[in-house]
Amino acid sequence: MQNTVEYTDGKVSPATIELLISERDNGKTLRELGQKYTRSYQRIGYLLNKYDSLAALLPETKVAANLGYPKKWLAQLREKGLIKPRKLGFWLYSEEQVRQIPSLIADTRKCAQCGKPLPKGAKRFCIECREYRKRNWYNRQSPEGKAAHNKHCMAWREANPEKWKEINSRAIMKYEAKLKGLGK
Repeated sequence: MQNTVEYTDGKVSPATIELLISERDNGKTLRELGQKYTRSYQRIGYLLNKYDSLAALLPETKVAANLGYPKKWLAQLREKGLIKPRKLGFWLYSEEQVRQIPSLIADTRKCAQCGKPLPKGAKRFCIECREYRKRNWYNRQSPEGKAAHNKHCMAWREANPEKWKEINSRAIMKYEAKLKGLGK
């Protein structure tokens, strides 16, 4: 680690500027940086202002709006440490980080069942897996869950005999129509 400000061709080297910026982002004060690099804090502040262009950084709200993602997804990337924006009262992202965000989100937002990338709006499962889970929810139940469901259904059936007959007759007609369609 260097302890002095390096110059190349009469200008401060880019490596020194990057080091100053990263240490400033990590919470070091201008005075601490000045003492470490044997320069005044005014000179360190001048170098940071001159070479650290905040104009190229975009605020999180603008990044989220441009990409069409909720800010919550960007916060999850920050919390996981996958992306490290600058914080100056609010989060600022460089253009390079903005280009990386869609691929990072695609990598982190996958279906919990099949592993395919999740579409926007989906929380845990892709559309196909969600539909499969809706159709086959009973098969995923534990034996105790199935017994509790059967007990609940039988109680409803005894409390609503007329409605049960109507539902059962419709189900039988539907099953018979399906058999006719199959040629049986």
